[in-house]
Amino acid sequence: MSTTTKIGDDFLCVPKLDVAGTNWVIYKDHIIWSIDAHGLLEHIDGSESEPVDPITRSEGAVLSTDELVAEAEWKKLLKAWKQGEAIVKQQIAGTIPDSLFMKVCGQGTAKGIWEALSKDFQNKSLMVSVDLHHRLQEEKCVEKGDVRVHFSKLRTMCKDLSAMGKPPTDADFYMIILASLPPSYNPYISAVNATSSVLRKTLSSDNLILTVTEEYEH
Repeated sequence: MSTTTKIGDDFLCVPKLDVAGTNWVIYKDHIIWSIDAHGLLEHIDGSESEPVDPITRSEGAVLSTDELVAEAEWKKLLKAWKQGEAIVKQQIAGTIPDSLFMKVCGQGTAKGIWEALSKDFQNKSLMVSVDLHHRLQEEKCVEKGDVRVHFSKLRTMCKDLSAMGKPPTDADFYMIILASLPPSYNPYISAVNATSSVLRKTLSSDNLILTVTEEYEH
């Protein structure tokens, strides 16, 4: 059950959700951890619900002593629940753009707001990651171009995909790097791969970037 929690800067320390959904995966984990750390996770995961008045009575009926005690306990629990709801709602509202706030605020409950965001951004994040993965595969370094700048861009795109929960495997990234280099690097890459085969050692994508960068600088 929710407990009284003071909202503060530490509670609101969650990265702002990008309206395009590029950081949805990281945002989702951050906000869930933050809410969980303050004992309020039931407000978005549905593990508990709003306390229900245990007393059913007709209009004007006089409550017994036991019923009065139960009624007082329920009001105490209800107050704590509503405070928890308000805190979680504010946590979400404070970390999303105004356009998203206007879109989900009508849901009423914290759980409803979270589910609306999740449904929208799971789909949006998937489409963004598909487009970014396609652009990563199409990225090319021009002949005589600076491979250091090129590799930095490739790595940034990989980090963005990781933030969306869709990182390429190291083997895939290795092949993407090879395909992105200009033809003038073909003899060098052939020599590197031949050496790797003789040594029976598979190069990682980081090692490939390092060796090609060294070749460029020489």
